[in-house]
Amino acid sequence: MLTTAANRRNAGLPNLKALGHDLLLATTFQRTLWPMLPLMTLAAFAGAFTLDWYLLLPPIMIAHFLVSVTFTHDVVHGAAGVNRRHADWILFGMSLVLIESGHAFRHTHLHHHSHCLDDDDFEGAPARMTLGEALLAGPFYLPRLWLEAIRTTKHARERRWMMAELGAALALIAAAVALLQWSGAPLAYFGLIWGGSFLYPLTTAWLPHYKPTDAVLGQARTLRGKLVPALLCNLSYHLEHHLYPQVPSFNLPTLAGRLDPYFAERSYHPVAVY
Repeated sequence: MLTTAANRRNAGLPNLKALGHDLLLATTFQRTLWPMLPLMTLAAFAGAFTLDWYLLLPPIMIAHFLVSVTFTHDVVHGAAGVNRRHADWILFGMSLVLIESGHAFRHTHLHHHSHCLDDDDFEGAPARMTLGEALLAGPFYLPRLWLEAIRTTKHARERRWMMAELGAALALIAAAVALLQWSGAPLAYFGLIWGGSFLYPLTTAWLPHYKPTDAVLGQARTLRGKLVPALLCNLSYHLEHHLYPQVPSFNLPTLAGRLDPYFAERSYHPVAVY
């Protein structure tokens, strides 16, 4: 099945010059804080584990997962304010944090944007599954994503990065097992982060692309509110992100407000949440 890609041109929406180039800007504080959040939440996990505050580990890991994925997502789209060379190393570093391949994610995710919900859209495929199928796909999702990216990339350089990230991830897991007699923290961390990845098919495709229509604006969902989008690091503005992927995640609420009149003209109504 071929669909019309969900982008602003196909939706007949204005370019960023018309909406305001300030949507691409960020303060020094934002540019500094964004990459620090994964490290800060990782330190919080280490501290809570050391102090035996085990009940705090799940909420800390949820926060850590969200900020890490959101920052990596901005890097993938060139929205984090770093050049391509630095982006490669940041993606490699985040691969160690998330135990996945940042370059494989970039490959499949950018293909998802250009071929949204097409037959060869690996990332978007769970959107056409049942809820049960999307959940069952979770444990095998990252290995399959890795293989899909390695198989389909046309660039040997990208493939080398993917293989390096795979090797580094396996080495870290082996090191965590070796350290188990002294500390269970590394293995617990990797277990929780890997378990969190089981929800990728649900959270990155099934929910944001639930029951897509043939209309460009019907291919993705957006949740509007104050509390829920903030708790989700603005990942709930999924339609806005597809339309303008170069906008940093922290500016998506502003983008959403500026798109409201255009959505109203097209009889598109965002889902309201808290």
